[in-house]
Amino acid sequence: MESATLHPELVAMNLLETQAEGRARLLDKIPGEAVHSEVTSRLAQFIALSPPGSRLPTERALSEKLGVGRSSIREALRSLSFIGAVHARQGSGTYVSTEESYVGKLIGLGLMMQRSTMSEVIEARRTLELQAVRLAACRHDEHDRKQLEAVMRKMEFSADDLAMVARYDLELHVTLARAGHNSVLAHFITGMRVLFEIWIQKAAAEDLVIESILAEHQEILDAVFARDPDRAERCMGEHLKRSANHLMKRIDPALPTTEYASMLLVPGD
Repeated sequence: MESATLHPELVAMNLLETQAEGRARLLDKIPGEAVHSEVTSRLAQFIALSPPGSRLPTERALSEKLGVGRSSIREALRSLSFIGAVHARQGSGTYVSTEESYVGKLIGLGLMMQRSTMSEVIEARRTLELQAVRLAACRHDEHDRKQLEAVMRKMEFSADDLAMVARYDLELHVTLARAGHNSVLAHFITGMRVLFEIWIQKAAAEDLVIESILAEHQEILDAVFARDPDRAERCMGEHLKRSANHLMKRIDPALPTTEYASMLLVPGD
């Protein structure tokens, strides 16, 4: 018997219908207990299923659909706005963010609230980044290469400013993760970047040799551009080991990440 074939257009239509049904169910009425957490959770899921840049229903409409007070809706939206998932436009409404940065910030905040230690984050980062750089070496395209070269040039042009070099250092790692074309890896590495930016700001880094930092990153890129995953992984491993040793000399590796939560919660650029 001949097997049925699903046309791509039909698959896409079914997916859109499923997403629409899922979004509708998220706006069913909420029971009285645990209102704030449930409202925030429902709206977060609703946002995740909504197109970037789309407008959310009004506070009044959400209040009626969920069966909760407008103050609960406002509080939940404030929490989601804080992490950048949504943004309000004066006189226009609340919109789903078009930026991906809020995902990384949310992951970073989650790591902090979980009371992870610095040494655990460093260990996890190494595991993720070694795989990410291998994928980048195998999967990067011309657009990725241009992005990586652009960040590297920014690092070189900022050679007299250690803080900027450190920021571009972390940006290069995120760009490498994206070049591996695995969005999950990229999101987790972006989330860890938040923590490492805080740690680098707190660490006394005057003894770092910028020339060495630049050389290490150029070696990683050379291996990636040569599509040599083994060499890329080796170069990345050596770089991460040196970076971790430097940080752990200056920040207690057993200190829980909750100690840095207040720094993440301060709005920044």
